[in-house]
Amino acid sequence: MKKIQYIILAMMTIMMASCMDGGYGDNEATPETAFGNNSITESNVVTIAQLCAMDNYKFVMTQYRDLKEVTDDIQLKVRVTGNDQGGNIYNKVSLQDENGDAILVCVYAGGMHSYLPVGQEILINLKGLYVGTYGYQKQIGVPYTTASGNTYPGRMPNFLWQEHFKLVPTTIPDKAIEPVELTPDMVKKKDWSLAGKLVKLTGVSFTEADGSTVWAPSGGNVAEEEANTDFSVERHIKGFNSYCYINTSTSAKFANEIIPYGQHDVTAVLIRYNDYYQLSLRTLDDIK
Repeated sequence: MKKIQYIILAMMTIMMASCMDGGYGDNEATPETAFGNNSITESNVVTIAQLCAMDNYKFVMTQYRDLKEVTDDIQLKVRVTGNDQGGNIYNKVSLQDENGDAILVCVYAGGMHSYLPVGQEILINLKGLYVGTYGYQKQIGVPYTTASGNTYPGRMPNFLWQEHFKLVPTTIPDKAIEPVELTPDMVKKKDWSLAGKLVKLTGVSFTEADGSTVWAPSGGNVAEEEANTDFSVERHIKGFNSYCYINTSTSAKFANEIIPYGQHDVTAVLIRYNDYYQLSLRTLDDIK
């Protein structure tokens, strides 16, 4: 009788251990299961151009600073071109669709590069989010109102973002997110077709490259005329006018690296602010 009791006890122990394991050994977490909303199904996908042409949103997409809630059941399918890996693109991810058109998504969160690496494709459910512009730059977010009463699409809480996107397999071709050449003539003519896109400058040198000046010193160690805000610094490019510059956050991982001398090929995310071309390096690997 005791043998039978021992056998039953042993079997119960094995069953309990199996239940406590929860099957994790067989089903390890992946980015696809750990991030985003896997219940989103693809439907009513529009391009960025189509979104901007829709009657409900076309007005706010052309303003200096404006926004509107998306009330339609529509989605965007886009690929990541820029993230916060280098600490320079702050609380934003830059995205391009199959046509190469671009938009930014604003999220109050760090470490997004861990699950949104460059090239990752995502499906965004826009209903309930806000679209519009900040300094004419197209963005997705939630309402943010400044002290002066101006409102634009600002950073959404991370939990809201996680409800509105899904990581999906790549269908958009690589050519749609390849850097587009930016030239001094395009800046002079104020060509804004590249706003939000990944761009490339070929064989350029930096005005402030003197062997000691760094990208974005903090603590007030920068001339007033070089500072864009208290949190970022302008560095200029020879051959380009003052409306186009490298904009570096004082919190970037490479902020205190010396600006390299000589000619380089530069890749950056072009973020429009009013009539300015603010070029944001993702990491120092963007300079070759």
